[in-house]
Amino acid sequence: MRKGKSYQAGFLGILILSLYAIYLIFQIGCAPQQQVQKEISPERQKAIEDSIRKAKELEIARYWSFGYEYYKNKNYKEAKPYFWKVINMDPNMELADKYHYKDIFARLANCYIQENKADSAQLAFEMGVKHFPNDIYLHESLGYMYRQKGMFEDAIQHYKKAVELDPEKAINYKHLADLYIRTNQPELAIEALESYVKMSPEDRDAQEKLAVLYRTTGREDEAIRKKEEILAKNPDDTGLMFDLGKAYYNRGESEKAVEMLNRLLQKEPENVEALQYLAGAYMNLERYDSAIATYKKILKIQPENIEILCAVAGAYRMKNQFVQARNYVRRALRIDPKHGLPYMTMGEIYESAAEYCMNKRGGKLEYDDKLVYEKAYKEYQKATRDPLFADRARRRMEAIKPLLPTTEDRFFNKYNQPKDACYKWIS
Repeated sequence: MRKGKSYQAGFLGILILSLYAIYLIFQIGCAPQQQVQKEISPERQKAIEDSIRKAKELEIARYWSFGYEYYKNKNYKEAKPYFWKVINMDPNMELADKYHYKDIFARLANCYIQENKADSAQLAFEMGVKHFPNDIYLHESLGYMYRQKGMFEDAIQHYKKAVELDPEKAINYKHLADLYIRTNQPELAIEALESYVKMSPEDRDAQEKLAVLYRTTGREDEAIRKKEEILAKNPDDTGLMFDLGKAYYNRGESEKAVEMLNRLLQKEPENVEALQYLAGAYMNLERYDSAIATYKKILKIQPENIEILCAVAGAYRMKNQFVQARNYVRRALRIDPKHGLPYMTMGEIYESAAEYCMNKRGGKLEYDDKLVYEKAYKEYQKATRDPLFADRARRRMEAIKPLLPTTEDRFFNKYNQPKDACYKWIS
């Protein structure tokens, strides 16, 4: 019995000790997390957070490194996922400076460009400018993409920003000018091109375009001055010489036109168009002999040019050399008797002859003069058969109708050909 009691007492003691041990284990090892956290110091907590952040940074750096290596080796397909991992892990680009991936959007866009995925490339560039609004390459790239898609106003905004970021980069002014032209903003195009040509004076096309813009906006003096500047740098450019000669002619600056066109013709003596403008300038200066000589140079090259034959006739008419004038009209009619211009020219010769002879007699209109005006009228009638000259001919007919012989004139004068010696050349 004693042994039994001792055994029971021992068993009870062991049970109590076991329960106490379990209590201690529960209190120490299984305490709530909140209680454990309360026991971590602020320094320890910061160390843990720094460690987590460092691990994340290292992972981002590793992804960037992998992506860059693939990109550098032109394996764009493999580079893209790593670039996207970096972007997703650092959506605010806080580590871009530290790990040197500020150009990640440009590289991502280029990956899509290499795969001919323009829309995805555009999206990458657009994301890039949101994060890096002062990245000139991103703005230039978006400007180019928008321009290619016809989104001209959007392109303008990005090229304007590019110019703001780097005012010394000439090409962006040229792109802006082109966009302003496309959007019908010529004054802004002029402003942009002026900036461009100051930095790139060797760009002949831009200089020419600027001259055209000046002319189309009514700034003719500036257009000519620009052409003169270009010619000074390209003294053998016959195209520029012609443009300037023509511009001088159209402005009535005939002396300058003569000088410039003769300069051109020294290099291209058979330039028919230049010869025509030169002859016209001589006519404006009333240097008729020079005009005739110039027209005859054209006829050596183009002997059946009806317009030039009539022009020679017109020059002789201005010299009151009516026989020579008529001879050139007849040459023209032998080439094409249906052409209206020779008849118009012959009508003008008769009119000029009548005025010349009247003035010799003091300006009085007589029956013989009326007969000559009648001849002019009949020539204009023939010209009406050519649709190209019909309206012009009818206007001349109406103008001289009051000068024609009347029924009374014919009653008192029994002849139909002028007898005045001044008209002896008329047969």
